[in-house]
Amino acid sequence: MKKLLVCAAFASMIVTGFASAAEPDYPTRPVRLVVGYPAGGQTDVLARIIAKNLGEQLGKQVIVENTGGAGGTIGALNVSKAAPDGYTLLMSVEATQTRAKVFYPKVAYDQLSSFTLLRKMAKQRAVLVVNSNFPAKTVAELVAYAKARPKELNYGGTLGTTSHIGGTIFGKLYGTQMTFVTYPGGAQPITDLLTGTIQVGFFTESTVAEYIKAGSLRALAVLAPERSVTFPDLATIEEAGGKAFDISAWFGVAGPAGLPPAVVKRLMEALDKISDSPEFASQIQFIGAVPIKDSNPQNFAADVAKEVAYWGEWAKENKPD
Repeated sequence: MKKLLVCAAFASMIVTGFASAAEPDYPTRPVRLVVGYPAGGQTDVLARIIAKNLGEQLGKQVIVENTGGAGGTIGALNVSKAAPDGYTLLMSVEATQTRAKVFYPKVAYDQLSSFTLLRKMAKQRAVLVVNSNFPAKTVAELVAYAKARPKELNYGGTLGTTSHIGGTIFGKLYGTQMTFVTYPGGAQPITDLLTGTIQVGFFTESTVAEYIKAGSLRALAVLAPERSVTFPDLATIEEAGGKAFDISAWFGVAGPAGLPPAVVKRLMEALDKISDSPEFASQIQFIGAVPIKDSNPQNFAADVAKEVAYWGEWAKENKPD
């Protein structure tokens, strides 16, 4: 009887070993790319471009899943809790990866250790815009108008994102007091900027480019050290006579902590090919984004650690709105 049990166990080990060896390489089914914001916003647009390209590289569909709420942290939390098998990925952005603890102190994930950070994929410059009917036509005129009317002007966006941080930094640098209106995400703040419900915006180019071109919004300056590819005639805020600051946004891909090395290797091969391709650069150019070509898990993690520390210090000096 004992001999039979040993033989059975040995046979089972052989079968299991053969099954494991014969198992197809990752991925064998569709992959989810979670976006922590509603459809229609800047992160969603880039995620869909990346998902299409990643699906082609992997040979399996990559499905974008929008999970909005709490400034993108709900989507990030869901990914941090997902099985580390490579079938649930996160569209990683600064708001959820480096500033979440500043604006959502009770968020139940660690911005570094809860994730496998793969690579940054693209960055976008931000622009300072106003409603086209707003009287200010320059940065100096906006500052003068805002100073003469403390807390009368509104700017809006999602807590902890470029649209929020931009206004906070602007206020500190220029001594203005504008009121921040919080939105859950998506296109609603742009709609309200177009109708005049809010008067000022700090948005990435993809969010406002079509409205600037149509004349519905007026761009006052690029909030970056270099000019925009989309609007080459638009001065940087420093060139416009203002105090320089950079709130360019980056976008990357991450997974839950503990992704197997083989899965990381496969994903990195695919993501590297995408970021290096002229097609990807062309696809994202129309939204004012440029590829990030020199990213990897090591420097991505180092960058995030540095930014987490920076925003932690920033929060001590600037009480979040």
